[in-house]
Amino acid sequence: MKVASGPGHIELRDISEPLPGSGQVVLAVTYAGICGTDLHIVADEFPNWPPVVLGHEFTGQVQAVGPGVDPRLIGSRVVCEPHAGACGSCYLCRRGCVQLCADKRSPGWGIDGAFASHLAVPARLLHPVPAGLRSRVAVLAEPMAVVLSALERAPVMPGDTVVVTGPGPVGMLAALAARFAGAKDVFVLGRSGGSKVRLALAAELGFAAVTDPAEAEALVASASAGRGADLLVETTGSAEAIGLGVDLLRRRARVAAIGLNGRPSIEFDWDKAMYKAVDIAMSSSSAYAAWEPALLILGRYADAADRLVTEFSLDQWEEAFAAVRQRTVMKAAFALASLDRGDLQSSS
Repeated sequence: MKVASGPGHIELRDISEPLPGSGQVVLAVTYAGICGTDLHIVADEFPNWPPVVLGHEFTGQVQAVGPGVDPRLIGSRVVCEPHAGACGSCYLCRRGCVQLCADKRSPGWGIDGAFASHLAVPARLLHPVPAGLRSRVAVLAEPMAVVLSALERAPVMPGDTVVVTGPGPVGMLAALAARFAGAKDVFVLGRSGGSKVRLALAAELGFAAVTDPAEAEALVASASAGRGADLLVETTGSAEAIGLGVDLLRRRARVAAIGLNGRPSIEFDWDKAMYKAVDIAMSSSSAYAAWEPALLILGRYADAADRLVTEFSLDQWEEAFAAVRQRTVMKAAFALASLDRGDLQSSS
């Protein structure tokens, strides 16, 4: 839990098990992933309302249902959109963009989240996990849905040359999504210092992992007949990465911007992007339509996705957060519920 405002103030506490309200279910959480946003919450660089249980990337099994919810959901393996609290009546909600509602308070920062054995969520936000998809892989559904929501606005076209800046979990999921969509070449760019483990895994999964800007420029030029990349998926929020990414793009290329920076401003060569007539789409959170494709792609690349996850117990929360901060793991996930995690279990 984040127990008070300001940097830090994270504790492991015993709390009461939630009860399902009207339209809600209670999930027994099987896995919950640590997101970069969780680090921003710990640093007090992202909105939060303590005391609050962290965790917005999760998968679990329906344990109880509240009034108005079909009891046949009990026992289902599910993932859940983190859009609880959206008002349902504002301009954005009525346009189907509930993820951008100004009143939304999502699990993990606005209301209690999934770094606990149980949590209550609206049943309308659930998506069934396909039979045979391991829960350890399904925990990646939320970040994959974030990626696909961005790629809806800056899409991958068959035969594209794609550059992904940042070899973290979102970057790797973006690389897998680009492969699924028919990209001809996918280059994953990282820093020579802090990204060695992650870049090594990117290479093992068949992506061109690059740290040197000159090498990146040569490889992209060779792959694109000298034109430059068709799409940049920017997952870092780093001014250096954004600048390099734009350098590698062709004219009339596309940028899918996903990464948060945590600072009020960054330096960016506006004129260079303007002269190239680059289309920049900034994307936040995940749209409803992205969740089923997210589970489909994770199923297609289940073995690769499984390699992204490193398990920790909740008692190891300090070690888990440190591993994410130091980039020694790809995706740290808490393994929580002491029940069959449903690798071969039906989703209903």
